[in-house]
Amino acid sequence: MKFGIDRFLEDPKLRKPLAGKRVALLAHPASVTRDLTHSLDTLVALKDIRLTAAFAPSMGCAATNKTMIESRDFHDSVHGIPVFSLYGEVRRPTAAMMDNFDVLLVDLQDVGCRNIHVHYDAAFTFSKRRRNIKNQLRA
Repeated sequence: MKFGIDRFLEDPKLRKPLAGKRVALLAHPASVTRDLTHSLDTLVALKDIRLTAAFAPSMGCAATNKTMIESRDFHDSVHGIPVFSLYGEVRRPTAAMMDNFDVLLVDLQDVGCRNIHVHYDAAFTFSKRRRNIKNQLRA
């Protein structure tokens, strides 16, 4: 089995449609490659991807939050992007948050034993995005 993020990293053809686009990532702490590198770190390292924002569900984007504890938006000084919480002041992305990207990559790995709130985070993000009529891509 190969994670979607690993396929995305290995195959430049999958990234080609993102050329010149502002890309955001919806991820949680389990969003890792096969060598356990977080997806956020791998995307930032790609020369052909312009990562402009990240979205964090209830457990945060990386291993920084305790599950189900509300968190605030913050600026990730390591990666130089805003990280928007979907489990803080808002549960759905605002229009201002959505204006930070053209394409949303979703990397919410799950083995089927967690609460379904992770899937709601993705669904809320996509439903809001559809209203804004912009590009969506799923790797």
